[in-house]
Amino acid sequence: MDEIRIITQPDYQPSVAVAINRRTKFKIENGQLITQHQYTIGKKDYVVNSVFDLDSKHTVIDGVKRLIDNNFDSAA
Repeated sequence: MDEIRIITQPDYQPSVAVAINRRTKFKIENGQLITQHQYTIGKKDYVVNSVFDLDSKHTVIDGVKRLIDNNFDSAA
């Protein structure tokens, strides 16, 4: 587990620093790489999942176009 110290005030005081704990899990399932990042910040827990298609025939250009399209769709 990684631990990162964050300064919470302009003048650093170790007794005031907030710890962020992070765990990362990797899993390959059905031709997909799944990463799960679990963060604990203070007393709150967060989970971030990412799924990557390993058998994809898409190119980087296709991915960029999809991101741009999603951005336009969400702005509309």
